[in-house]
Amino acid sequence: MAAKSGDSARIHYLDNLRALAMLLGVYLHGALAYAEPSRSIWIATNPRGNVVIDASIWWIHLFRMGLFFLLSGYFAKLIIQRKGLKPFLWNRGIRIALPFVLFWPLLMVAMTIVFVFAFSYVKEPQGLMQVIVAASQNPEAAKSSTPYTTMHLWFLYYLLMFSLIAAVGSRWTRLKFDWLFQRKWLLALSPLALVPGVMGGGLPIAAPESFVPTWWPFVYYGLFYWAGWQLLGRELLLDRLQPWCWPLVLASVLLFVPHYCLLPVLDIALIQQATESRSLTPYLLESVLASYLSALLTLSALLVGQRFLARSNAWLKFCADSSYWVYLIHLPIILFLQTLLIPIALPVLGKLVVVTLVTWLFCLATYVVFVRYTPIGWMLNGKRPFP
Repeated sequence: MAAKSGDSARIHYLDNLRALAMLLGVYLHGALAYAEPSRSIWIATNPRGNVVIDASIWWIHLFRMGLFFLLSGYFAKLIIQRKGLKPFLWNRGIRIALPFVLFWPLLMVAMTIVFVFAFSYVKEPQGLMQVIVAASQNPEAAKSSTPYTTMHLWFLYYLLMFSLIAAVGSRWTRLKFDWLFQRKWLLALSPLALVPGVMGGGLPIAAPESFVPTWWPFVYYGLFYWAGWQLLGRELLLDRLQPWCWPLVLASVLLFVPHYCLLPVLDIALIQQATESRSLTPYLLESVLASYLSALLTLSALLVGQRFLARSNAWLKFCADSSYWVYLIHLPIILFLQTLLIPIALPVLGKLVVVTLVTWLFCLATYVVFVRYTPIGWMLNGKRPFP
């Protein structure tokens, strides 16, 4: 059974899910260099992609960030209920705003170094490197583009805004939504609320990295955050859905097949200009499929986690503790390793294994040495006693 909202004990399966989702993020970014559609958006790409890797990327991409925002909404409400609004705002300032302010310039420098290395190391630029070279030869395009984005820290950027919205709206935390959760047909139709956000973000769902906020993440990821907020105090719903765990997983697999087949994986430019280059009907169908898949996969992850990850596990606890640090620093390491391996004659799967494992080991080792029992770790996870 899920832990009740009044329990003081940690909710182990949610922590463990967060850890596994973070590890999947390292795999996902590591795999982007070896997938079919990412050549125009990723700096370190291989001449040939792999369809299995490609399918795994979009499978993970459909639910991982939604799960993160759902967990964030759940724990946001938990903190407000247990400690109050001011401690919540202080917590979000220390855990979200401060890491963003401190790590953004450091990561921008690291990413710049990786890009400079890539252009000096790679003899035949491909993918995003080709795009950058072409843009540099066009003064107007170079002038209109900006290198300053939130990068992968866009999650913290929007999470901070969601936290502020939650704080302002916390006076309505007693507003009941039982009418929604007590009607099965409404729950069955609820993923349709994600469709406008999916259509706004494009397919595959883009990362909103601009410093200028856009509307669709508030509709798409904001609904996951709200769902996590509403889950607190309704954990018994997951217990009632447990008999449907494997049917939901199977339904997700069956829906993913047409979604992946319809997805124009070889031309991201068409995806970004979908309403101009294609009729609205297939794009709308794809958006509906993506919305239901996002909801079903996120729900399936919760149910599988509740079933198999409900106990404390030393390794997963360590991964959960280190997940924030891994999230912050893993991307430039991955890009560097991917670039380094471009001219080396290794199978694509071999390169992916090397990139993923070396990144994990480096991030976990630096966490133990430089973060876990230092002020950096106190900022990210709270102070812990030295063993």
